[in-house]
Amino acid sequence: MFTLNLYDVGKNGGAGAHDPSMMWDPVTKRYYSYCTDVYDPALGIQEQIGIPVRSSEDLTSFRYEGVALSPKAIAQGRDNGAFPPTAGFWAPFVEYVRGEYRMYYSATRAFGSSESRIWLAVADHPLGPFENRGVAADTWGTDDTLPNAIDAHVIWAGEACFLVYGSFFGGIYLKQLNPETGLPLSGDAGELGVCISRKGPGAHVDGPEGAAVQYVPETGYYYLFQSYGWLGETYDIRVGRSRQVTGPYLDRQGRNLVEESMGEKVAGSYRFASASPRQGGEAPGWSFGGFYGPGHGVPFYDPVRQRHFFVHHVRDGASIHRVEQEGVNPVSYTRHYLMVRPMFYLDGWPVLGPEPYEGEGLELRSPALLRGKDLEVLCLPPEDNAQQHSYRCSWEELQGKLWAWAVYAGWDYENQKENILLTGVDKNGVAYWGKLGYNKI
Repeated sequence: MFTLNLYDVGKNGGAGAHDPSMMWDPVTKRYYSYCTDVYDPALGIQEQIGIPVRSSEDLTSFRYEGVALSPKAIAQGRDNGAFPPTAGFWAPFVEYVRGEYRMYYSATRAFGSSESRIWLAVADHPLGPFENRGVAADTWGTDDTLPNAIDAHVIWAGEACFLVYGSFFGGIYLKQLNPETGLPLSGDAGELGVCISRKGPGAHVDGPEGAAVQYVPETGYYYLFQSYGWLGETYDIRVGRSRQVTGPYLDRQGRNLVEESMGEKVAGSYRFASASPRQGGEAPGWSFGGFYGPGHGVPFYDPVRQRHFFVHHVRDGASIHRVEQEGVNPVSYTRHYLMVRPMFYLDGWPVLGPEPYEGEGLELRSPALLRGKDLEVLCLPPEDNAQQHSYRCSWEELQGKLWAWAVYAGWDYENQKENILLTGVDKNGVAYWGKLGYNKI
C-alpha cells in the first residue's frame, strides 16, 4: 500500500524508488520494478550500486530484493577509462524476451554529462545476477547538441525492436535493435538513430527526459511519454502520439514534439485536501504537503488485470523534506516513492487517475453518481508551474468544462477511504482530477 513518511525499504518497499520501470514476469508470476541507484542511509539499503529491484504479487505492496547486477557487470559499467568511475547507474528498463531477461541501464561519465552509455545486461531470473552483453547506445565523446545515452526504454513494432533513449541536450531518440540479441541492429553502439522529441530553440524549461513509448491496439497509436521541468517543483508527465513508431509524435493540435510542443500534460505537482493520510510516523513534525514532481516513469499494461497503469516516482511535499538552495532551480524535496497510478484512454488520449492504485477493479461508473454533489477538483494547466491545489466544484459545473472523462470507484489516499474518483480533459486537452466530497485545506 502506498505510504508516506516511512522511508525504510525494509518496512515500505516503495521508498527510495527513482526513475522506476515495471514488468510482469510470466515465469515467476510476479511484478518487478527496477530503478536508479539511490544513496540514503535512512533507506536501510546496504548496497551502494547495482540497480535496485523490488517485487510484488499484487502491484500495490512491494518488497525490496537487493541489487540486480553482478559484481563483474558493475565493474564493467563503472569503468570510464581515464575518468573517475561512474558513481551510480540510472534509469533501468527490463523485459522478458526469448527466454531471457534483458536489462538496459545507463552509466554516465559524471552527473550532468552528455557522455554516457546504455549497457544491455542479461539474466536467467528477474532478480539476476545480470551480466553485461554489450553497449546498446554510446554518446561518449559527443557534444551537448547530440542526445545523451541514458533513460532507456524498449518498444516493439511487430517483429521490429527499438530503443528509446535520451535526456536533455539533443532530445529523445529512437534506434533499431536486433531482436535476437537486443544490441544495435547496425552493430554500431554509436549510431544515434532518429530524433522523436526535442525542446524548441530558446526554451528555458528542463527536459525532455525519462521517455517511454507504448503501442495501444485499441487506438492504433504509439504514445510517447516524457517528463519536462525541474525535479523539485515543476516536473511533470507529458505525451504525444503517432501512427508510426518512428514518428512524428504530435500533440492534440498537431504540433510536433520535435521543437514545436512539449506534449499534452497528464500529471504535475498537486495537493488534494487531507483529513488523515496514511503515513508511518517516522519523522516527527511531518504533515501532509501533497506531492511534487511526478514523472520519469513508464506506461505499463498489466496482462493479469488487463488494465493500463503509469508507474513513476513522486516526491513527498512535506515541508520538513523541502530543501532550498541557490541557483536556477532553488527548491528540492528529498524523499521520493514509487507510485502506480491507473491510466485510461479516452477519445484516443491517455488520462491518469487522481490517486495511487490500491487494488481496485477500475471498472468505469456512471457519472450519475455525481449529480447534485460537491467535488474536490484539481486542474493541471499545461504551463510549467509548481504545485496545484484543489478547489470546490459541482459535477454540473465540471461536466460543462470536460470533453471526456472516466468515473470509477477507488481508494481516496488523502482521506483513507473508498470514494468515487474521476479523471478527464477539456476540449483543449487540459487535465482535471477529482473526487466526491470536499475538504478545505
